[in-house]
Amino acid sequence: MHRSVLARQVAPAIMLLAGLIVAAVVLDSLMHTLGFGWVGMYLGPIGSLMLIASFAYSLKKRKKIAWGQPKQLLEWHQALGWFGSLVLMVHGGEHFHALLPWLALIAMVVVAASGMVGAVLLKRALEIVRENAKGAPDSPNAVLDAATVDLMKKWRMVHMPLNAVFVVLALVHIIAVLWMKPW
Repeated sequence: MHRSVLARQVAPAIMLLAGLIVAAVVLDSLMHTLGFGWVGMYLGPIGSLMLIASFAYSLKKRKKIAWGQPKQLLEWHQALGWFGSLVLMVHGGEHFHALLPWLALIAMVVVAASGMVGAVLLKRALEIVRENAKGAPDSPNAVLDAATVDLMKKWRMVHMPLNAVFVVLALVHIIAVLWMKPW
């Protein structure tokens, strides 16, 4: 008997998102407890670089770069997205003194959640394509295949604007920090 899509795909995505949030809270609390809360301020550039590196997958999909295998770049995209988000959440920490960084942080978490939804949809789409390859071309799965591809297109129409909002908020935050920093 096959486990349900919920148990196989949705639950792990929810656990990844919950794990991200819990890990950030635990790491930030631990750093503050040990007197290393100040380190969080320097984690912003590291997390940002991790997220920037994760865009190699997007560049490959759009044929902007020639190097790399799509599957491996997707795995790196997912890992760097998760760890980069973790580092940036620790960077944001428990500092509630400014609205702009919190808006950027919230946008980043929404993008991460959206990415995890996309991973579930992609995994399901691949399962459907494999099922169709085994069956007849005019099988009922062909309808599911088309619906899944359509769903992935709709997901991208949400995920990409969410990314744009996050990038703009993050850039404005970075510019504001550099502008206000007493050099």
